[in-house]
Amino acid sequence: MTIAARTRLIAASIAVIAWALITVFGSLAQAGHGSLAELISSRIALATPAAALFLLIVARVAGWLDLGLNPPRPITSVKLFWLLGLYIGVLGTIAALTREIAPTTLLIVAVNTAVVGFSEELAFRGVLWGAARKAMPFWVGVLFVSGFFGGVHVMNALITGELGQAGVQALNAFLSGIAYLALRIRTRSLWPIMIGHWLWDLAVFANVSGAVAPTGTGNSYMGILLVAPIGLYGLWLLRKPEFRHIDDDETARTMPALATKTMKGPFS
Repeated sequence: MTIAARTRLIAASIAVIAWALITVFGSLAQAGHGSLAELISSRIALATPAAALFLLIVARVAGWLDLGLNPPRPITSVKLFWLLGLYIGVLGTIAALTREIAPTTLLIVAVNTAVVGFSEELAFRGVLWGAARKAMPFWVGVLFVSGFFGGVHVMNALITGELGQAGVQALNAFLSGIAYLALRIRTRSLWPIMIGHWLWDLAVFANVSGAVAPTGTGNSYMGILLVAPIGLYGLWLLRKPEFRHIDDDETARTMPALATKTMKGPFS
């Protein structure tokens, strides 16, 4: 690990921690304590886009241009989303057949989950992975980023007051995070997984919004059984060394509105 790579990893980790604090405490300031389903279906959350904007500014200042904000390469790699798409289709169908959700509520959920998908992927499969893959051996970096992604979900306990449930959510996030990262690596792009993450969250929250009681810990344990195959699929996608390579030619196409030919940052 070079000094530059180590410095960038430390800076990226601090930035993602700050992102998490903005997200959680901003949500508390806006909505107070309550279930995540209530939070995401009752109002447009302001903390999540604020946290994403914070990361974009940090990346701009630091000169991190390899976040994956470029089209998938090749475009046919999006076919790897077949399993995630199958899950989304089934969950969406169940929600459509079993839930009666007001159009306004569905719109709020759709907007909030879209911003969450963008923000979380930018944080973990963008900023953090962009640093970890240059500072760590491949599998160590995968576990670090996925574990970090799972760990921040424990902070949901500050909103819901349910530490046990937040712990299970963290495990679910760790498993899904492996798949998200594998898809980001195989497509060489954040955009497809941002969309997939959004549709997954939308389908899940559509199944709990308007329910008599929010999803409990017991249902969350069932969620582990649901998500585990997706995590295993992520490992399968990375089974061969040639599948784990990410070149750096996305630099010229990443954040085009923010980048200039001469821009260099202290952590680049």
